[in-house]
Amino acid sequence: MNETADGYREDCHVVVENGRIAAVDTGPARVASADIVDVRGGALIPGLIDVHIHARLSSANAAQLLNHPSTYSSAHAARMLRHALDCGFTSLRDVGGGDHGLAQAIDDGLIPGPRFFYAGRTLSMTGGHGDMRPAHEDVEPCGCSRMNMIAHVVDGADEVRRAAREELRMGAHCIKIMLSGGVLSPTDPIWMQQFTDDEVQAAVEEAARWRRYVAAHAHTAEAVMRAAQLGVRTVEHATLISSEAADALRDAGGFAVPTLSVVMALTERGEALGLPAAAAAKAKEIAHLAMQGFETAWRAGVPLGFGTDLPGDVFDMQAREFLYRREIQPAAAILRSATVTGADILGRPDLGRIAPGATADLLVVDGDPLDDIALLAEDGRRLRAIMKAGRFHKREPGSA
Repeated sequence: MNETADGYREDCHVVVENGRIAAVDTGPARVASADIVDVRGGALIPGLIDVHIHARLSSANAAQLLNHPSTYSSAHAARMLRHALDCGFTSLRDVGGGDHGLAQAIDDGLIPGPRFFYAGRTLSMTGGHGDMRPAHEDVEPCGCSRMNMIAHVVDGADEVRRAAREELRMGAHCIKIMLSGGVLSPTDPIWMQQFTDDEVQAAVEEAARWRRYVAAHAHTAEAVMRAAQLGVRTVEHATLISSEAADALRDAGGFAVPTLSVVMALTERGEALGLPAAAAAKAKEIAHLAMQGFETAWRAGVPLGFGTDLPGDVFDMQAREFLYRREIQPAAAILRSATVTGADILGRPDLGRIAPGATADLLVVDGDPLDDIALLAEDGRRLRAIMKAGRFHKREPGSA
């Protein structure tokens, strides 16, 4: 695949040395003692990148999380991370709950998984999308609360600064804030605007101090517009985005990360998952508009990352995001979102590309995903080989 993810180089070879791509050239490879992988009949593409996951969110039912201690949630995360790598995702960005412990466990080989970028705990105002207390609960949302494994509940610019600094101290690659209501949180309507401008700007300033950026949960057009105006770099979901908000985000140099999979999953499986009635109603409220918002952002030219946002009990639907997106986008645009744009969001130009000097994250697809993007939606069954940083995670017999 070429560097813009819209076509292929024909009759060429890719040389991998020490975890990186050493050469991409035509003609026979002149490398002594090379391990040859024959890609004939298939396509060589970059490893995929999902920039919106929650590895430790073990259930869509917020009440059920009370029965899941952090050790259980981490075990659940290990299963999710293995599944993602099996599907061809070689890099992930966790935007709520993932931390340096999971990243180190992957790097040290304790659990198999994609390269792991994380925001740590999200920042939510009291009664916001990260505050999972039911309306009748009056317990102070202290940071030691198990339910706060995913979020800090903070109010005022000073509390926002302190929470952001804590996450950045612990290695967060970005800071995640909540700017609108959400589906799973029990007390905030979708349309609710969250955090004041001063609070948002405090998060943006602290992230910039570390040469990091802010990602914002934002379903509504108003929340997307505020994000664009206040210096937020990536807008998560953008489900109800307007043309005006899309133009503002594009002009500000921002990204949108639509997450169609989670909307469809909660709509299709919510009852079976024991989703509370309020959450089910909110999912239904935005489901019929999600595809419209996705198309609005794409037509406006907003760079779109590939995100899924699936909790653990429906994480098996991760690869189905490709199927939902093909209703609007051509295959090349979808694949660009899941490779080149994802790498741009992460600030890692060495990922998501097949080029000299790039990290050797590579997939051998049995078929042509630019002709049929559904090949990538089969949970890795159509992947003949999966390579992460020059090492094979999967290699079928005959790929030699």
